[in-house]
Amino acid sequence: MNKIKLLYDVIMTMKDKDSCSGNLKVAGKKDQVNIFSLDNEFEKNMADGRTKAKVSMEMDYAGKKVKHESSTEFDGLDCHGAGRHGFMKHMFLRHGHGHHPGHGHIGDCGDIRRFGIKAKLARLAFFLDVLNSVKVEEKEDRSTVLSLSFDEISGEMKKIIHEKMLHKQMLHEHGQGCVCKEFSSMEALTGGCNVFINKNKEVEKIILTLEGTSKNDLNEPHQMNLQVELLLVW
Repeated sequence: MNKIKLLYDVIMTMKDKDSCSGNLKVAGKKDQVNIFSLDNEFEKNMADGRTKAKVSMEMDYAGKKVKHESSTEFDGLDCHGAGRHGFMKHMFLRHGHGHHPGHGHIGDCGDIRRFGIKAKLARLAFFLDVLNSVKVEEKEDRSTVLSLSFDEISGEMKKIIHEKMLHKQMLHEHGQGCVCKEFSSMEALTGGCNVFINKNKEVEKIILTLEGTSKNDLNEPHQMNLQVELLLVW
């Protein structure tokens, strides 16, 4: 199957949707012990960005236990015209604790004006590297699974995924600083990402798994594991 054609069909399908609901779960472990979890149930209007979300977060780390639950509802997105285009980023960045300005997220409003040609080419190279590494599996029911193994991607792409996806996006917004530091300092990063697409070219589920080691102040290694699951209903 042509990867570009598949992605085009998926994007055009999502573009025509009026609403979406789903559930985002994030679970972090240290030495096989749960230290962080996030559960986010949401409903979103794809046209104007109106969103309802119910968030539950728990942390059990270094003798400190934190449990937080909240419900939120807001209209639109921060970026002009981002009702549909900012959907995936918004699911990870906004629900629960709001957006913190000045962190340099890829895709922040106005960033495109500040990036030079080298940065834009670097983004394009990253996208092509990802696309080249993605494997496509077609099922008998006409559904498709896109899979990306971190063992097969370039070192530069691993670095970008490590810095941008872990440190600056998911955990920094929802977790506590110490927990974020544990995961953002992971070494020997392994894992992968699977995207499940049904026969109607709708993304139904995304699963991301990251594993690695993190060293404490005494230079002692600890096994770290992060799992993210996003379920979508169109």
